[in-house]
Amino acid sequence: MKNILFFFALSMSSMLFAQKFTLEGIVKDSDSLTLEAATVYLQSITDSVPIAYGITNREGRFSLQVNTYDEKKAIFNIAYMGYKPYRKDINVPEGDELNMGVVMLEDQTETLTAVSIIAKAPPVVIKKDTIEYNADSFKTLPNDKAEDLLKKLPGVEIDADGLITVNGIEVEAINVDGMSFFGEKNGEIALKNIPSNAISKVQVTDYKTDNQKFTGEESDSGTKEINFKIKKGKNRAMFGDVKVGAGTDNKYQGNGNAFQVVDGKQLGIIAGTNNINLSKGFNALPNTDTSTGYLESDFIGANYSKGKWNEDRVNANYNYSAQSRETEQKSFRENFLPDLNYLTDSESSGFSDSDSHRGGAELQFIKKPKSKNSKRRVRISNKTNFNASNSTSGSSSVSSSSYSDGTLVSDYSSLNQATSSSYSLQNEFDVTPVFGSGHFLNIGLDTDFSKGNSDSKKYSENILYNNNETVIQDQITNRDNSSSRIGMNVFFMKEIFKGFRIMPRYSANVSSSNTENYIYDLNEETEAYDSFNEILSSDNKYITSTIRPSLRLRYEFSDFRFEVEGAYTTTNRNYKDAIVDARNFKRDFNYLTYSGRIRYRDEKGYKRISLDYNQGVNLPSMSQLQPVEDVSNITHIRVGNPDLAPQVDHNFRFRYQNNIAFHNINISGDARAEFTQDKILNATLTDADLNRYTTYTNLNGDYYLRGNASVSKSYYNKKTNFNLNGSVMASFDNSLSLQNGLKFTAQTTTLRPRISVNCLYNEIIDVNASYSYSTVESVYDTDSLNDNSYFVQNLQFNASIFFIKNVLFLSNKVSYRYNSRVGDDYDGDAVFWNAGLGAELWDNKATITLVGYDVLGKNNGYRRTVTDTYIQDVENRILEQYFMLNFTYKFGSFAGQRMNFDSGRGRGRRG
Repeated sequence: MKNILFFFALSMSSMLFAQKFTLEGIVKDSDSLTLEAATVYLQSITDSVPIAYGITNREGRFSLQVNTYDEKKAIFNIAYMGYKPYRKDINVPEGDELNMGVVMLEDQTETLTAVSIIAKAPPVVIKKDTIEYNADSFKTLPNDKAEDLLKKLPGVEIDADGLITVNGIEVEAINVDGMSFFGEKNGEIALKNIPSNAISKVQVTDYKTDNQKFTGEESDSGTKEINFKIKKGKNRAMFGDVKVGAGTDNKYQGNGNAFQVVDGKQLGIIAGTNNINLSKGFNALPNTDTSTGYLESDFIGANYSKGKWNEDRVNANYNYSAQSRETEQKSFRENFLPDLNYLTDSESSGFSDSDSHRGGAELQFIKKPKSKNSKRRVRISNKTNFNASNSTSGSSSVSSSSYSDGTLVSDYSSLNQATSSSYSLQNEFDVTPVFGSGHFLNIGLDTDFSKGNSDSKKYSENILYNNNETVIQDQITNRDNSSSRIGMNVFFMKEIFKGFRIMPRYSANVSSSNTENYIYDLNEETEAYDSFNEILSSDNKYITSTIRPSLRLRYEFSDFRFEVEGAYTTTNRNYKDAIVDARNFKRDFNYLTYSGRIRYRDEKGYKRISLDYNQGVNLPSMSQLQPVEDVSNITHIRVGNPDLAPQVDHNFRFRYQNNIAFHNINISGDARAEFTQDKILNATLTDADLNRYTTYTNLNGDYYLRGNASVSKSYYNKKTNFNLNGSVMASFDNSLSLQNGLKFTAQTTTLRPRISVNCLYNEIIDVNASYSYSTVESVYDTDSLNDNSYFVQNLQFNASIFFIKNVLFLSNKVSYRYNSRVGDDYDGDAVFWNAGLGAELWDNKATITLVGYDVLGKNNGYRRTVTDTYIQDVENRILEQYFMLNFTYKFGSFAGQRMNFDSGRGRGRRG
């Protein structure tokens, strides 16, 4: 830590004596029209490293804060799509300001391509609704992957659950060169396996479906999509690595990756094994995320892709995974009921061994028009996915419950074993003819088929001390099930007059399932499981059909868009059981739904404001409707309510995005409100023996309000890359509950501010820190329950120092978490520190790293959960301290030239 502070102080002092000035000017075209959103940037004249960058505003003005340190000259650049790149050598002024006056750009007849400016690209380029990061401008460690690169980018954050956001907006899909990678939408394999130094650009756009991309329709998702562009020399590249690690307590990991990109074709192969709780990939230096349980994993996969979303395309992928998991948990729960409070101490453990095969194939054919002037074209696609899995699992648990005065009420124990296998096949066929701008038809046909079987054994025992009674359940279950679904969707869009479009849609789905669930109790006379349990067993067929015609109207005027939609849905459900007639039901649901939207978007896509309303209907499930007791759990009996009404949710959402590119500032906000009509609630009665009986009912008055705002600011010069992100989230939840005949309301208020900083200095010191503080307060409208409040603090600190021209590096990842309401028997705070010391070998082809996981041994698996009716403290078994020596060998080439493995980015790139 002292070394980091020393280097940081040294960097600050060097900046004080550097040559700083403000570079200003105006960018216009040959017709003297100002150009908004032109990228202006300065490069070092010695090695072409970007020194500063900025974006012109509406008046075509730019203002760059420049620090050239000891250099007397620099290269001045302007890049703008459709115009010739502007380049000029300038002298560093002796004063603190340099005005370039009016800079005129010349028209370019040929489209400016990314290749023509890649050697001199600024760190960030904004092209209308796309943010493009130049990966070489951001420092990464030698063994870092795509996921690590994302964490360096301005405005990009990855939380503890792996959720990725860009300027506060969730990322829905991740692609590689415009294609899905290994058939995954979330890009997990790409994030954890593609080397960061193989990526040339990271592009962030609004998430669109393939059809929206093909038809040119604007995204309506409200989420983002990330695309990794792989470095290519004449569109040819081959790269990969082999990694092995061995550590204390017999810890190990091994991984091999090989990727090839040739003329638009992708081929990838991955394989790995480990016992450090990784499902995929390799950890050169693990993140400080608490890893629950103990996991051994083996995996192998292959992927082949050719063609992007706007080309004839073929994709095939296969993944095999085998996992063995063990879990242990201790918990203490305080249960609060209107007329009864009680405590429960529990311990449980479990294991599972599984293997799975997953494969997919996609074909896309695009028929382009014969005439260049025609906008007619057709897209035909077919996607097929297959899954097969087998598993063996087991669990055991014991719990003891007592009244709040210490009186013992019950002791419960259970043992479970199960084996299962399943497979599924899904297919999506899609045809989209486009007749012209804003005029197209889409026809889709989806089919799903699945089949599974399982055999399980369950023993449970509940000792009730009030009645001096012991309830035992000892049984086996044989289950076979199969299901199928077919769905059709037809969507049409046509522009009636300028700016006004109609969009009728018709969808129909039919699904069918057959389940044989035979349960046999232990026969004490024969000591065999041959006593058929008719109450719990079932042999059923369940058919559901849904028809939904809808009509959407859209009107666009200037920068505004207005939309309204109405739909009428008819759902028929028919359930028949051959064993228990009382389970049979037939129910029809018919309902209207409405939605609307107002959206503003400026010409460049920098500012977007939208207000949405959506009405959603949640139908009660099969088990919520059946008026038959489910006694599969001897401590919790459930029975359905055939008179349940559908739950109707009224959702309002306001979104604001403003990219103030002139100042490198991005602001976003999101406010939501949901009001629920006829909310489906659990009505639970807990008796003196602490057995629960639950049915379902409808209640009104449930709603929640939620909002968040975030702002990010970036600063860049030759030696310093600084990013600041701040956000605040607030929510108010008015939640209804029904316990022991008493209806009550819990009003929960949550406030969570968060700030994060990322600073890279001179490619020597890389520091990333974040802090969040969450307060939660719950207030009840009944004196039977106590109000409660607590706060949680989270601090993350990551730092890397590079020595001897990137030959040696030291990395640290530290996290601190504190929960103010964790019980006395649990540790409310946890410090988690991972560290790695590494060195580059053989001209940077290899890396050796010594890693310490949980160096202080202070991490814990304690977590607290607070609900309307209980507070629970949990201690999970976690991955414990180990030390490991990792070795990585990297290979690769671009256009026949050996891949540059130097982790120092942006060096020696002459424009």
